[in-house]
Amino acid sequence: MLTDDIKNYSIKQLEGLAGELREQLIGTVRENGGHLSSNLGAVELVLALHKVFDFPQDKLIFDVGHQSYVHKLLTGRSLETLRKKGGTSGFPDPFESEYDPFIAGHSGTSVAAGIGLCNARDLRGENYRVISCIGDASLGNGLALEAVFSSEQKPKNFLVVLNDNGMSIRTNHSALYRSISKATAKKRYRRFNSFLSRTFKETSAFGRYLRKIKYSIKGWLNQNDFFERCGFKYIGPVNGHDLSELVSVLNNIKDLDEPVLLHAITQKGKGYDAAEQDPARFHGVSRGFSGSENSFSVALGRLLCDRAAADPSLVAVTAAMTDGVGLTDFAAAHPDRLFDAGICEEYAVTMAAGMARGGLFPVVCLYSTFLQRAVDQIVHDVCLQNLPVLFCVDRAGFVGADGKTHQGLLDIAFLRAVPNLDVYAPKDCAELSDIFDYARARMRPAVIRYPNGYCPNLGSVHKISDFYLWETLSDGDGPVVLACGARAVARAMEAKKLSGVKSAKIVNCRTVSPLDERFLDSIDKKKIITFEEGYAAGGFGSAVAEYYARGARTVQLKVMGADSVPVEHATAQEQAEACKLTAADLARKIQAWEN
Repeated sequence: MLTDDIKNYSIKQLEGLAGELREQLIGTVRENGGHLSSNLGAVELVLALHKVFDFPQDKLIFDVGHQSYVHKLLTGRSLETLRKKGGTSGFPDPFESEYDPFIAGHSGTSVAAGIGLCNARDLRGENYRVISCIGDASLGNGLALEAVFSSEQKPKNFLVVLNDNGMSIRTNHSALYRSISKATAKKRYRRFNSFLSRTFKETSAFGRYLRKIKYSIKGWLNQNDFFERCGFKYIGPVNGHDLSELVSVLNNIKDLDEPVLLHAITQKGKGYDAAEQDPARFHGVSRGFSGSENSFSVALGRLLCDRAAADPSLVAVTAAMTDGVGLTDFAAAHPDRLFDAGICEEYAVTMAAGMARGGLFPVVCLYSTFLQRAVDQIVHDVCLQNLPVLFCVDRAGFVGADGKTHQGLLDIAFLRAVPNLDVYAPKDCAELSDIFDYARARMRPAVIRYPNGYCPNLGSVHKISDFYLWETLSDGDGPVVLACGARAVARAMEAKKLSGVKSAKIVNCRTVSPLDERFLDSIDKKKIITFEEGYAAGGFGSAVAEYYARGARTVQLKVMGADSVPVEHATAQEQAEACKLTAADLARKIQAWEN
């Protein structure tokens, strides 16, 4: 295993290995998709940590996990199967390896988890070091700041490595980087600036980037006071790509009997010109470094650009996911109307509530998995005040290769119980546009949820004024299939084409909350199947069952949704197969009832 071998490597050998690892990262991500820029920027940092510390006895915790690919390689895991069914996860997972002490997929967790491990170690009388790695963007997350600020008495033998690439996913918006306006006048800044200028020629890739990172550096050079007041001994900044410097510094501090924060300056996308020039584009990429031109995300971006041209009150809010949720063109067309909260979903939602109270129409664009972090703000700050905030929830349902930390299977369950909140699930991009306008006209809190990937065009039946009504897509005198969500509807229509299920009635249940109660009351068939891409517990089918349970009618109801277990990384189709939610699975269910 490389993590054992590199302890005997010279600095020159480590530098050669760093180059090989970068080539492997580029090749792997081109083949499998994944997170490229962040992993390229952390190669030397991860190598140095494995050179100096003794993993898995010592504990290495990553924040988010976007920088863990090299760690996986060094600990004997293959990247050939990265993000594939049954292969290596794209994120740290203690169920995958003893070298991963804590799961990571959402930001801001590493410092709090590291303190927790230290507390457990000390109370149990054990002896190991805890290292928490966190990026500059994640440090601005509320959870991370709570951990930093919580107490001046931090545990001993605890190292926080701040990987500062000055980028987050796009531009870093944190005020932490602008808090000390006179930092450039400090001798320490001038000395470090001079060091970088001597070390990296202006014509080199890093030299060209020097001007960019300079502004990140100046905001941090006086952070020693900030961190030391929070209970950390501050070390840095150091060059995060200089293995000699990194190994030397880590050897000097690894046995310090106190909490330490090491500040490392790195370059996102290091070693790959395209990623260096456009790190945002190469943050998370699909196979072949390509993206879909026909998706709900793309459709939403075009829709917002169009509607914003006629509606000056429309603003877009996101949390460091401008590109991922389709807002790139909106940002270019309306830069003063895009508000990026950084990796702070709670802040994004409450800011949107304030905007709505001030007379604007905020559209909050988040992934389903990250919306989980802002449930309190949705309930307390938006819905209790009945404010016109529209949540466009991307990646609802199976997310494919990102796996269990990113699945969008919970949103219906936790959203449908919230008062004053309408929840919609359009079947295609045309319906997305119509529902958007319908929700805008209603001037109340609303959610539009949709999956990632291809967006089909299934055709519409009802007019915009009727969007609280469900839509019969295919009539029949057999079992009634109540399909909720784009993929569920598409699979239901596919199922009816299969032999033996021609009699099924397929319904597009585009309004999750409130339910179309008139439709439910009108069903004269007693056999009903609900079909959704989400957890069955608390989901759409559960809502239908609850409605019938409250009434006097007796129906035969089967609920088809995912069991409440983690859904591992694979393609979205493979995840549907594992959860028995394919068109063929639905067809078999219909056939069993017809017979």
